[in-house]
Amino acid sequence: MRCAAKKKETKMKKISIYNYVRRMWPLCIAALLASCGLVEIEHSKNGKLDGYWHLVTVDTLDTGGQLDLRQERFFWIVQGTVFQLYCPDVSNGQRYVSHFSYENENISFQQFYYDRREQGDPILEKVEMLQPFGINQLAGESFVIEELSGGNMTLRGDALRLVFKKH
Repeated sequence: MRCAAKKKETKMKKISIYNYVRRMWPLCIAALLASCGLVEIEHSKNGKLDGYWHLVTVDTLDTGGQLDLRQERFFWIVQGTVFQLYCPDVSNGQRYVSHFSYENENISFQQFYYDRREQGDPILEKVEMLQPFGINQLAGESFVIEELSGGNMTLRGDALRLVFKKH
C-alpha cells in the first residue's frame, strides 16, 4: 500500500515540476532575447532618450565657440516624464528636476525645481544654477534633437548645441 502511495506522490511531483517549467519557459525565452538585444523592453515612450547622459561638449551657435566638458561631470537623467540635472562637483551634488515633453524630435522643459523632497521641491529661481548644464531658461527651454542613437545625443537650442554620451 505504501509503495502505491509513494508512486502516486512521485508522479504528482513530476507533474507539478513539469507545469512549473512549462509556465516559466516563455519568461526565460523573453529574458534571453532581451539580454541579447534582440528584443527591447521599453518602460516609457521616450525610447532611446531615457537614460543617464553625460554632457561632453557645448557649442555656441553664434560665435562657433566650443567648450569641452569631457573631464567634467554634468549629467542629464531622463526617465518617463521626469528630467533631472546632476553634477556631484557643484553645489554639494544638488539635483534639479523638471517635467518635460518629447514630441516630433523636440524636447521642452517646464519649470525647474530643486530636488528636495522633504521641502516639497522648491521652485528654482536662479537660472545661473542651470547654465553649467546648457539650460538658459527657468521654464520653457526647448531643443531640437539632431542626433539620438544608442550612445550619442546632440541637441540644438536657440543659442547652444549640446553633445552627450550615454553613461
